[in-house]
Amino acid sequence: MLRSILLANALSCALFGLIFVFESGALSEFIGNPPVLLVRVLGAALLLNGAALFWTAVYAPESRKLVLFFALGDAAWVLATLGLLVSKLWITTPAGIAWSVGLAIFVGFCGLAQYRLAPVSQG
Repeated sequence: MLRSILLANALSCALFGLIFVFESGALSEFIGNPPVLLVRVLGAALLLNGAALFWTAVYAPESRKLVLFFALGDAAWVLATLGLLVSKLWITTPAGIAWSVGLAIFVGFCGLAQYRLAPVSQG
């Protein structure tokens, strides 16, 4: 089950990373008014994170530290999204708010599942 969660998270990161990098202008307009360069940089980070998640799912799902690292990153994503929504900074369109909330719920689910399914430390 953990491997499936890691792979779903990796796929999500890759998909959104590609959108953020290659459609950053359109995405910026869709969600509100974040700086396009920031959207591109975030997209590149998502692509790297997705690759690392995929590697972890395939080669190191027994690594508690790696799994918890990704769970922490997911928690940071959710908190950052909530902060932007509450402050009404950058995510300001109704569609952007809806998509951001939906994505935060998915990412939060992945993070919680990774946390709960993280292997028990040995030693």
